[in-house]
Amino acid sequence: MRLHLFNPENDLALAAGIANYTPPASVVRFRTALAALPAWLADDGDNILAPGVDPRWLEANGLNVGLAPEGDPTPWGWSAHAVSLFRRAGSPGPFPNVDAIRALSHRRTALRLHRALVGRLPYPLPPEPLEISDINDLPPGKDWFLKAPWSCSGRGVADCSELSPDVMNRRAADTIRRQGSVMFEPRLEKIRDFAMLFEATDSGVVYRGLSLFFNAGATAYGGNIIAPEEELAAELNVPYLAETAAEVARAMTAILGNDYRGPFGVDMMIYGPNRLICPTVEVNLRTTMGFVALALRRRYARALLRVTPSAALLTLSSGRVIPLTPGC
Repeated sequence: MRLHLFNPENDLALAAGIANYTPPASVVRFRTALAALPAWLADDGDNILAPGVDPRWLEANGLNVGLAPEGDPTPWGWSAHAVSLFRRAGSPGPFPNVDAIRALSHRRTALRLHRALVGRLPYPLPPEPLEISDINDLPPGKDWFLKAPWSCSGRGVADCSELSPDVMNRRAADTIRRQGSVMFEPRLEKIRDFAMLFEATDSGVVYRGLSLFFNAGATAYGGNIIAPEEELAAELNVPYLAETAAEVARAMTAILGNDYRGPFGVDMMIYGPNRLICPTVEVNLRTTMGFVALALRRRYARALLRVTPSAALLTLSSGRVIPLTPGC
């Protein structure tokens, strides 16, 4: 039996690196509005940590989960802050080594993955990202994205082509001061974003499925396309998806070792005139909305998942809209 918790502030908490982290008010509202979302991921008999959720809503949606603070802690993502939330709810654990998970959640894990894939795939990789800890080593030119080491979903990311040299230097220096280094990733001619979903188990990393997501605005997550795996692959229309999944699983098994068990997503993109895959855009060492889409695929073969700051809504091919949390 597991005890699930939706804590979408976890990436911010990892950046802060403290147990007593206080998320922004907007993130707290989002967490409260979507507190019941893990119920769609849970197994029968699991519990969710979602005060205020009416058990009748769970029953009406065929979700056989409870609301007692009992079971193995299973948050959206692990951090010292996540451990504190479970402890405040009365959970005795067990808890993993969150310091090791924080280290693995650094963007240099994507760099390690890139290096582990060199020569292993039947297509060329783009230039590798750079990790810079000295402002004097910043790469010249504007063909880069500046990324904070602990950040995701568009937060902490800047397009250097839109920054003056002075602003770029200040942002880089501030990121180095706060997080110890800054990542620079080469600009690619992006055609489409997607992700691959994996799970780290005791016997190694296992591929779970594709995630075709779309953004709301320039970078914020907007939702997921839900369809059978073969249809998602056909939509991407690129070769070597199976080879990419297998090699990423092999590499991540070695990178994660015994320090992480659970779901994670690897963001990727299709880019350039030859429609190549960049398989190392970002490693999200946590549950992602792609896993919600994957769970919903078992109930609804084709649908569209949309997520806003106050709601998660599933639109079926018939046009019927299903609120995935109470009050949506």
